[in-house]
Amino acid sequence: MNAWLDDAAADAALMNDFHAICAFGGRLSGSGQDTAAIAWALSRMRQIGGEAQRVQVPYDGWQAGPANLALAGHDQPLACRALLRSASTPPGGLEGELLDLGEGRTEDFERAGDAVRGKIVLVRHEYPFSPRHIHRRRKYDLAVERGATAFLIANPVPGGGLLSGSSGRPRGGAGIPAAYVDHATGMALARAAARGSARAHLRIEGREDESAMADLAILDIPGGTDSRIVISAHMDGHDLGTSALDNATGVAVALAAARALAPRLSAHTHGLRVCLFTAEEWALAGSRRYLADMDPVQRQSLKLNINLDTVGGDTRLTALISDFPALAGFVADAGVDAGVPVSTYLPLMPNSDHANFAAHGIPALRLVAGFDRPESAVNNILSPGDTQAVVQESELRTALRATCAMAWRGLTATQETLDALARR
Repeated sequence: MNAWLDDAAADAALMNDFHAICAFGGRLSGSGQDTAAIAWALSRMRQIGGEAQRVQVPYDGWQAGPANLALAGHDQPLACRALLRSASTPPGGLEGELLDLGEGRTEDFERAGDAVRGKIVLVRHEYPFSPRHIHRRRKYDLAVERGATAFLIANPVPGGGLLSGSSGRPRGGAGIPAAYVDHATGMALARAAARGSARAHLRIEGREDESAMADLAILDIPGGTDSRIVISAHMDGHDLGTSALDNATGVAVALAAARALAPRLSAHTHGLRVCLFTAEEWALAGSRRYLADMDPVQRQSLKLNINLDTVGGDTRLTALISDFPALAGFVADAGVDAGVPVSTYLPLMPNSDHANFAAHGIPALRLVAGFDRPESAVNNILSPGDTQAVVQESELRTALRATCAMAWRGLTATQETLDALARR
């Protein structure tokens, strides 16, 4: 067992692939970089064997225009960046009273009550991989539900710059103008709000792209049954850095795992599917539509999803196992096979494409580095610091070894074992 895993982890093309993916840029969906990167990935898949194809799915595309922010009565502009799919302000912008809600947790909104209505609310970004994390989109939704007129989310790290992320607002859905601000701007806004009756002026322009299509790369390698074990990763990212952590790491490891596993598939194993999604940073839109459009019989053939998203940036790996308790033992056993300890976290964290597999009852996990370790290099995601420089080769090779061990356990499991993984 260990011998072939040694060979798998030593994949000669792993780091070349990682750097090639980063060379496309941040790969923001709709930029063209995502489409070019998927075309590149398809060429890599075709060298592995099986059937590689491009699949296109529609998503709610959007293009950012100008974004401006200032305290009312002050000429000095403040740094801001529109969230993906932010609602636009009126042409001249909007002005409103600032309300600082701290982290913007549910209890913060409840404590403020009706005071949220009609205000520009200020909340804080959080390190995204921890048990207490509340996702930015949930904070935004709370602001919309409570009647805020605009939503600002600040980088809480001293000296921290602008970040990037999605509001999750669907086309035609309720929404308000929303923007990230850097740490210095967040502090300035908080001080002004603390003095009382501070007002801010915000202007955001965005344009809907009603014909937007997400390109996906799908590799299918049959085995001896109709069942498929799915390894997935998302190719798209943000345009502040090169989206190296999030998620060139996952794509490079997924391709390397496919190269290692393909020759081992036979009439005695299940089949393997590798899915490289885009529009993941747009509220997981690409994988959601891919699975929703799938023939139900084919969808039922998907028995396990191993989703690779931000698998570098720290030496420790965690599997987020999406409320499938039997996956804890599965992951532990695979970790023993690989000689790589992988911890687990049971509650569903809907922060990557595994959540859409889980929503269809498919046992799904997200393999992630740096869980509950905000001091790790993983804290560079969504920022200009998300570049190759913060990823160590040893981290990717460890993630590759763990991925191959988990996938091989799935590929060789009995149908009864796979069915047991799906019990909640």
